[in-house]
Amino acid sequence: MIIDSHHHLWNLRLRDYPWMSPELKPLDRNFLEDDLVKTVQSSHISGTVLVQAHQSLEETRWLLQIAEKSNLILGVVGWVDLKESNLEKTLEKLKGNLKFKGVRHLIQDEPDANWMLQPEVIRGLKMLHEARLTYDLLVKSHQLENALRLVERLPEMPIIVDHIAKPSIKAGIREPWASQMKELARSPHIYCKISGLITEADHQHWRETDFSFYLEHILYVFGWDRICWGSDWPVCLMAGDYGQVMKLPEIILRSSANQAQWDAFMGGNALKFYDLL
Repeated sequence: MIIDSHHHLWNLRLRDYPWMSPELKPLDRNFLEDDLVKTVQSSHISGTVLVQAHQSLEETRWLLQIAEKSNLILGVVGWVDLKESNLEKTLEKLKGNLKFKGVRHLIQDEPDANWMLQPEVIRGLKMLHEARLTYDLLVKSHQLENALRLVERLPEMPIIVDHIAKPSIKAGIREPWASQMKELARSPHIYCKISGLITEADHQHWRETDFSFYLEHILYVFGWDRICWGSDWPVCLMAGDYGQVMKLPEIILRSSANQAQWDAFMGGNALKFYDLL
């Protein structure tokens, strides 16, 4: 059972996406469920996790409406205002849809380096945990020091690190990313998505060997039972197609796994982490 633990959909007629700058022109069109189905049909995908790309409740509700009618989309990671005074009620309403599984905030784009450590944000994250929801941690490598401090304040909350925390693959930089990820992985409730890799490399000239150290290190520190595969489609189209993204970890990691370990990475771990239907 193969689960794509990370992809997006958007309709540009409904809302603007501030992060979609001119250099991201290949993404400047609608990507809807029909596009997703056509994209994954040759890859034997059993289900997917749809992740927010806009920081609004409107998008979260829209994603849940799509997922509710879809046999392919098994879960939604939406957005909520973690500082909202009525957050508990908002979460209760969203949980009326059984496919609402977790929350994400675009921390990577926050100008305040300490955004994630604000008391109001910590309070909101604790409320997510109490509501039995997960959190997708989207940070860049330079934000990992604060991510470590965040995890210390949330000692049991299920958190999954998106895109292996976006190391500088194009520049081949390994430290302090490697040491910080090793430290982060010491917390047994932290998972990691092997996703969003090729967009951190040279978009036009990347090679499989560019990613070897990074994937092997994530496997070493997290183990087979706390890593998940995700495509980051359609963002991945900036540097490659769906099939290439799916093949990349197989080229680098498959020989290190038995069948049970590989099945866990490609689907079982996502099913468990997100409690998918």
